[in-house]
Amino acid sequence: MGAIAPSSGLEFKVSLDVRRDQQPHHDTRVDAHLRVKAAGIGPRDEVPAVELAVVIALDVAAGRRESASAALAATLRALPDGASFSVLGGADESGEPSRCYPLRGRWALADTMEKRRAAFSAGRIVPAADDRPPPGYPAWLAAARALFAERPVPLRHLLLITDGSGRDPADEAGPDGDGGALRDELAACDGAFTADVLAVGGDWDPAPLLAVVERLHGTAEHAPDRFGPAATGALRRLRRVRSPELPVVVTARPAVRAVELTETAPRQQRLTPTTGQEEPHRTRFPTHQWEPGTRDYLLTVHADASTDPLGVLLQLATVSVGDATAPLLVRWLPPGVAVGAGATGGGGGTLQAMNAATQMRTALNRGYAALDPMSRDEAEQQFGLAVRLATEIGAAWVLQDVRQVADIVDGPRGVVRVGPTVDRGTVRRGQLHIASGHGLELPGHTTGKPVKCPHCRHLAGPRARFCIACGRSL
Repeated sequence: MGAIAPSSGLEFKVSLDVRRDQQPHHDTRVDAHLRVKAAGIGPRDEVPAVELAVVIALDVAAGRRESASAALAATLRALPDGASFSVLGGADESGEPSRCYPLRGRWALADTMEKRRAAFSAGRIVPAADDRPPPGYPAWLAAARALFAERPVPLRHLLLITDGSGRDPADEAGPDGDGGALRDELAACDGAFTADVLAVGGDWDPAPLLAVVERLHGTAEHAPDRFGPAATGALRRLRRVRSPELPVVVTARPAVRAVELTETAPRQQRLTPTTGQEEPHRTRFPTHQWEPGTRDYLLTVHADASTDPLGVLLQLATVSVGDATAPLLVRWLPPGVAVGAGATGGGGGTLQAMNAATQMRTALNRGYAALDPMSRDEAEQQFGLAVRLATEIGAAWVLQDVRQVADIVDGPRGVVRVGPTVDRGTVRRGQLHIASGHGLELPGHTTGKPVKCPHCRHLAGPRARFCIACGRSL
């Protein structure tokens, strides 16, 4: 178990759950569940508004100008006093994003009169023009980056509100919506500011929007044309961030050859490591947007156990977040002793649920991809897998999402039926929703003996009700 230590307005508790008994090999893979719990400390629940600078970029077509102006005005009136803000809207004659507010200078400081003037000026939004190419997402990001260069405050955040009309397909021609121009601009913006995206309407492409928020450590969500409450909620969440960036540090024994870390909840993402030449056995994984709450990770190490002693606990690594640490302990088994299957009280009881959650999200993504173009059999197979795993681990949000595009005939067995037609907008909203933060209620260290499925003989935890392999009742 980990210790508790304060860092950046937060205190952390770090714990590792791993199956202690492992088979020793020249290249042994050890998986562990890393859980980090962060709790706020100090008298404030929100960071001071003076530490916040926000750029609101409004990218809408002419048909949404009236509703967008009203929603922007409501958003501006709700800004916290003391925050720095700037508003971009539409494009000028050269096609570059134009500044809507402030009327003079590049930044305004929120107070009662300034917010009133800004809300009155919301009607100056210039919608995307039909007679010239749109600026494209890279141009919006570059404009925000230039503004933030003048505002060195701890929290710098872009709120991009788009209906897709400002997207230039030539700039995002990559298979994941991150073509050359967008990819290069995201690399330049990473570390300079963070970003959230509000997608209004249903004509936007989710791929570039997800590329933006994944690289800039924010969230993307669908919002109504009257997006004021959604925008205000996004800024309120931002003020709960106590630490914009914090590394997860893994210090390993020389026998450890590789270390990998994947966040599984609230978001699923592979973290990129950094290793300094002066500390070759210490790997840092930058993480972002820390606020009170719980994060779960899959920690994987590859170790050479060929010369290690057998039958004793060995510390392969330590994991640190802030000043809190937890050891990764394993015991190499003697030859001929089989590793106990399932969770047998020796740790690793939560790994099965984490792996199921990863498979579930992957299947859900593939199901949506199969709907465009329509491939009903593939979509039903993938959605069925997602539903079966969601039933196993209690992820109710997956069942709600699938019901928007298919009928769930038998959840435990993973049987779904996709209708003859599916709304493209619903599919896009579902793709955004997968990338949103979803917690996972993982059990503690499971106790008791594993059970075998009477149908397929697959091993399951002692508390499982359905087999994760075949979906039938245990």
